[in-house]
Amino acid sequence: MPADAPLLVGIDVGTSAVRSLIFDVAGQVVAAAAVPTPTNTAADGRSEHDPRALWQAVVETLSKAMAEIPTGMPVAGIAVASMGESGVALDEHGEPVHPIVAWYDRRSEPQAAQLAQIVGAQRIFAATGLAIDPTCGLFKLLWFKENAPEAYARTDSWLNVADWIAFQLCGVAATDFSLGSRSLAMDLRQRRWSEDLLAAAGVAPTLLAPLHQSGTALGPVRDDVANLVGLPPGVVVGVGGHDHICGAVAEGVVRPGMLLDSMGTAEALFRPTDAPRFDPATRDLGYLQGAITANTGYLMGGIYSSGGAVEWFRKAMAADAGHATLIAEATEIPPGARGGIFLPHLRFGPSAASADPVRAAFLGLNADSDRGSLFRALLEGLALEARFVIETMATLPDMPALQEIRVTGGNTQNRLLLAIKAAVFGQPLHVSRVRESTSLGAAIFGGIAAGIYRNVDHALEHTSRPPDVVDPMPDWTDFYAQLYGEVYKDLAGTLRQINGRLHSLSQT
Repeated sequence: MPADAPLLVGIDVGTSAVRSLIFDVAGQVVAAAAVPTPTNTAADGRSEHDPRALWQAVVETLSKAMAEIPTGMPVAGIAVASMGESGVALDEHGEPVHPIVAWYDRRSEPQAAQLAQIVGAQRIFAATGLAIDPTCGLFKLLWFKENAPEAYARTDSWLNVADWIAFQLCGVAATDFSLGSRSLAMDLRQRRWSEDLLAAAGVAPTLLAPLHQSGTALGPVRDDVANLVGLPPGVVVGVGGHDHICGAVAEGVVRPGMLLDSMGTAEALFRPTDAPRFDPATRDLGYLQGAITANTGYLMGGIYSSGGAVEWFRKAMAADAGHATLIAEATEIPPGARGGIFLPHLRFGPSAASADPVRAAFLGLNADSDRGSLFRALLEGLALEARFVIETMATLPDMPALQEIRVTGGNTQNRLLLAIKAAVFGQPLHVSRVRESTSLGAAIFGGIAAGIYRNVDHALEHTSRPPDVVDPMPDWTDFYAQLYGEVYKDLAGTLRQINGRLHSLSQT
């Protein structure tokens, strides 16, 4: 492409931060800005986002990023990635009528149980490819309908978070297959809203935005918004997608046999698939699946508090220490953390659909268990849990052999964690050199919408670059194989009854 090819903008509205990045057509960052994601957490643990505050965070970051580039540099396209499972209720004038329930907020458990009873878990799975998961968007919509009936009565549309930001940019309501997949309202085979499920739930299909392929052009940025943030006129807004899927696209993890380990606040372990899976094993294990495009899909497990577990440890046990200090201390500790081990189920268990009580645990502690030992145990626990997810996923029928693991996300800066993971997995990690892959994935979709790229493959020809490779250390690999097989693999099951009793006592 010519040297004066236009720039592309990718916005990432994530759990922890809102980011606006500007890229050249080769995927290099030209400008960037970020602010913490505005979040309101109540004493009972419920979490919400103010839709207008999210939009202002985008305005702030996009304005700052645009101010960093020379005046007059062309910008062609823009798209948005976001967390899934959260929606914005809008009235007929496009104004929000209620806060956004955070994706990880489980207040909609009663609505999930009720719909499962009315429709049946198997019928839901046969349409959506998903087990009952209270975090899904449809259940949040049902909670909203039941608990805020006056606001619900004024609701004209329900947009996913990325779609809300795109709507603010261009005034067109639309969503994509990847975010639609996380609603529990999309027919995974047909790539359309399931009128059958929506009718059973008592939700009008007209509340949901039209489904489109990521990269579909929606229209130009509104003139008032362009003036507000410093964008030139005529920038095309494209349909974006779920943050994990945008990140996978930017990393080139788009074919079966590959796995993307996206190491953020939550950790997604993502495997592309050729077709939806409706076998009982996929249903019973509760792994997420959904659509990337009209023809490709994915299977995904994860650790719902991965980087979050690191931050929890720092706040709870090491408020005076930075990441570098903790990593240095843990590096001095040999594999096995002096007999300690950590089960990282701080937010959910092995699956968000699991009914098991959520309980993390340190075990095997002794008088030699200092801060470095505990932090090493935490890092090892995260790696062992990721192996558990990967191995369990591999037991599903007709899963192709795992040929390559690519790693991305903020926690790739922790080289000790990468070394532990390579040894626990027993194979090399291909660590991304891409900065902010989620935003780059969104920018790629903005570029497709603007006609800069023909499709994802064409975009990757320009943006891909060789990864760094972290090879497993043989001595560590042998030890971790034994630790996983003899201790960790059965740890959650061993503690299930105890955690159930603790959960019952905590509710009294």
